[in-house]
Amino acid sequence: MRIVHAAVAGCLVLATGGCGAEAVTYAAVRAPGEAADVSRLRTVFGKMDGLPDGFFSHARSPWRPPFRPRSGACRLLFDAAAGRLPPEGLSGATAVTYQGAHAGELAGVGVAVYDGGEAAVHLAALRDALTRCTTADGGTRFDHLAATRTPLPGIGGPDAAARALAGRVGGYPYRMHVVVARSGHTLIAFVHAGLTPPDPARTAELARLLVREVGTLDA
Repeated sequence: MRIVHAAVAGCLVLATGGCGAEAVTYAAVRAPGEAADVSRLRTVFGKMDGLPDGFFSHARSPWRPPFRPRSGACRLLFDAAAGRLPPEGLSGATAVTYQGAHAGELAGVGVAVYDGGEAAVHLAALRDALTRCTTADGGTRFDHLAATRTPLPGIGGPDAAARALAGRVGGYPYRMHVVVARSGHTLIAFVHAGLTPPDPARTAELARLLVREVGTLDA
């Protein structure tokens, strides 16, 4: 049974971007010479110290959603955590994955720096998507996640929000916390997921760390 569980975990890690090439994706829409934010993102997220216990500090390739949700709200959130954040006002973006210690555990993080007040505008849209993402499914009974009442203490306020989803991915039990947050001009979206139910306290710790780190981009 342990061997089967490990094999399933490996398949899901591969499906969700926890393994494979360790390339980190960066993007910029500014003219050449004006993309300083991208190099700073590379420095901040290429190796993240202070991650919750069990997470590996070196960033891996961006998270790949395990399926394409039919719900537009869930699709928007999954895309954001995979690094496909809203383009309006974007000055630089990155997407990475940090591997966790539990079966299939990972944190897929998408971060974007915006000009003006666009980060606040996009955060409002993502918070609205969180309230509407009650069911994420790929059109089959094998890929189906539904919102739960799992409390996520330590995540909240005007600049952060979260939702817990539970169900099956590839037919196997899967749990996911989806979090959106903002610090100044920087927007964050991430998922903390795995075969083993993710610990809400670790999700909150990760959220605080990411917000603190992106705060340096506005310094």
